[in-house]
Amino acid sequence: MLRVLTSNRAVSLQTVAVDIVKVASRLGVKATWHDRIIPSFELRKNGDSAIIVMAIDPLIATPWILLARDCNKGKVNNVFYGTIEGKVNTRYVYEWMREVKFIANSEYTKNKLVEAGLIVIDVVRHGVDLDTVKQAKSSKTIGAEYMQRHGLNPSNHIVVLTIANSHPRKGLAWYDRVIEEVEKKDNSVKFLVITEDKGLNYFRNHENLVVVADFGKLPRLTVLSIIATAHILAIPSLSEGFCMPALEAMALGTPIVHTELPPLMEFSTGFTVPVREISYFDKSEVGPSGIIYEQHLYDVKEFAQVILQVVDAWRNWRGEIADWRRKSWSRAKHFDIYNVYPKLVKHVVEVV
Repeated sequence: MLRVLTSNRAVSLQTVAVDIVKVASRLGVKATWHDRIIPSFELRKNGDSAIIVMAIDPLIATPWILLARDCNKGKVNNVFYGTIEGKVNTRYVYEWMREVKFIANSEYTKNKLVEAGLIVIDVVRHGVDLDTVKQAKSSKTIGAEYMQRHGLNPSNHIVVLTIANSHPRKGLAWYDRVIEEVEKKDNSVKFLVITEDKGLNYFRNHENLVVVADFGKLPRLTVLSIIATAHILAIPSLSEGFCMPALEAMALGTPIVHTELPPLMEFSTGFTVPVREISYFDKSEVGPSGIIYEQHLYDVKEFAQVILQVVDAWRNWRGEIADWRRKSWSRAKHFDIYNVYPKLVKHVVEVV
């Protein structure tokens, strides 16, 4: 049995875990996923193999990295499939962590791990389930109804969507200023932000902004339908290791605006905002962090201007939107989960 293990808190990584199981099953491999740690002795006793899907934070993820090390010692086939949004804080890296086999989700992640002296055996970028994407495209009424419940009508107004947790690296404090700049120039553009309760605190009262604390609470199809219904997906993040919503929006045909974050530039077809400065911070929401977050800072006026350019394309240059959609769909198809994840599964299971 292949066990795909991840945290009970990381929504996007749970999606990755579910998709890996789908791919393994199609390959004829018995597989299941768990949002908890399964001890290595239990995996060994059952003859299981394991793929651990986690952010590579040597402080917070120590038990998960230890599980991978113990699996190695117990002859349990395993890999640690991970992401990181900055440099590894090496003060929390122990020598035994250097025995673990990591697979990175981007070249950016790989480079950061190698810089810290960790073993990276492959790069496998995240995938998107195109079957679910097609279902979401045909179920846009779900997204439209969600917006209407919150006072937004995508048939009458341009709706700019953002979906992000409340971590400072997601840039919501910066995004509040971006919204202010857009409002100064075009007061008809509507903004919808789906975040956590803590994320509500980043925003002032804007006439055209709706903030909903539904992050992590909505069914997968609903989330994708909301993305498909929006006119623009804005990603104000300062730090990312990959960014699944960008790939999902590409597949769904929703134009993306984001900064020139290195991992996104590896795959994205989005409308980009220049990075003006890079800074670092090593604090989590609760204290020290095993990640030194690499913040890619931008000019909020430039971010607002790119949003307005896409708004103008929607209103006056629909051909440009159609061209973008064709290019993005062609790119996104390469990231079909059934194209990318077999490589990952084959690292731990022999596939006939």
